[in-house]
Amino acid sequence: MDDVNFWGKRVLVRVDVNSPMKGGKLLDASRVEAHARTIRELHEAGAKVVIMAHQGRPGGDDFDHLEQHAKALEPLVGAPVDFVRDVSGPEALRRIDSLEDGELLMLDNVRLLAEENVQAEPEALARTLLVRELAPHFDIYVGDAFAAAHRSQPSIVGFPYVLPSVAGRVMEAELRGLSKVLDVSPRSFFVGGSKVDDVVKVMPSLTAKGTVMTGGLVALAFSKAYGMNLGPAENIVKSMGAEVMEGARKAIEKGKVMVPVDYVVERPDGEVDVEEAGQELSGVPKDIGPSTIAMYRDVIDASDAVIFKGTAGVVEDPRFRRGTVSLLEAALGSGAFVLVGGGHANAALSWVEEGLRKAVGYTSTAGGAMLYLAAGLKMPGVEALAYSYSRFIARGGWP
Repeated sequence: MDDVNFWGKRVLVRVDVNSPMKGGKLLDASRVEAHARTIRELHEAGAKVVIMAHQGRPGGDDFDHLEQHAKALEPLVGAPVDFVRDVSGPEALRRIDSLEDGELLMLDNVRLLAEENVQAEPEALARTLLVRELAPHFDIYVGDAFAAAHRSQPSIVGFPYVLPSVAGRVMEAELRGLSKVLDVSPRSFFVGGSKVDDVVKVMPSLTAKGTVMTGGLVALAFSKAYGMNLGPAENIVKSMGAEVMEGARKAIEKGKVMVPVDYVVERPDGEVDVEEAGQELSGVPKDIGPSTIAMYRDVIDASDAVIFKGTAGVVEDPRFRRGTVSLLEAALGSGAFVLVGGGHANAALSWVEEGLRKAVGYTSTAGGAMLYLAAGLKMPGVEALAYSYSRFIARGGWP
């Protein structure tokens, strides 16, 4: 961005403000805050700024419009952020074309369009209706959605193939921050949370780069892949789908994935207890147990870098935070470079002893994308920006 004169230019900026929502209400605006710097700079540079983003996945409880996100952004950029309940239709195009220098407009959830929810090769994405409809109305594309840069989707990859493009401030900071762990060895990964499908895809690459410890729903999937009886949690695993479980089984054939040796379970009557893994559990696992914490600590102590994504349990309930907090404290007290990514893992840092929090090497806005980069996998959103530079900017100069 430092090399571009944005004055009077019509700029499409793709951000990732996908945030926790409940009952239609935005619960956490930290990702909105992270992207505010990019948008504020474009506003102050006199650009006509159009913001594109997504919220949730179709069919999910958090799939919603982006009006709240636009409102949350206004005080952070110090300017009005208009919102249009349209993405690439006539009303969106009319509002885009009527923008004055320095004005800001947020489009609605880009995943309202079916073609945004499929992944394909860049050349095909550049031909999608979304790109063909919007691209002629812009001079520059700013890719700032690092947290979605591991996905090859039209709004991430298609536009850089047809418009001069640059990285936004979040993208720039993430690539610089995460580069600090790419060559560190030995390294270990703690992978928890609920986005099991993303983790299954990247797991073979993670095991090739270091030791992988699991928690949360990720641990349940891989525990089942090892043949364990999860008792009442069997239905949870079944709901993940056959494709995810087949991926988990294939992943453990290629490398060792560590799973909990004990769980903190909640029985149907509400009682909480610790039970060993391998036997049929009497309750639903809600956290890792003390023996697992000790086992994972040994791995952490032997690591020069620890990449922490997601949580070990249902941390929304204070009864099931011990595993996550204990592992974070172990990592931060180990002297290793600690990288923490994903909304829930970053939130869990607030429960860690204040003095230890200063030991965090880098906190990422991303979860899945952070794992992709740390595992050495290709990032379509980053590669698309590099392609755009070689095609448009290196040959013809900056816009």
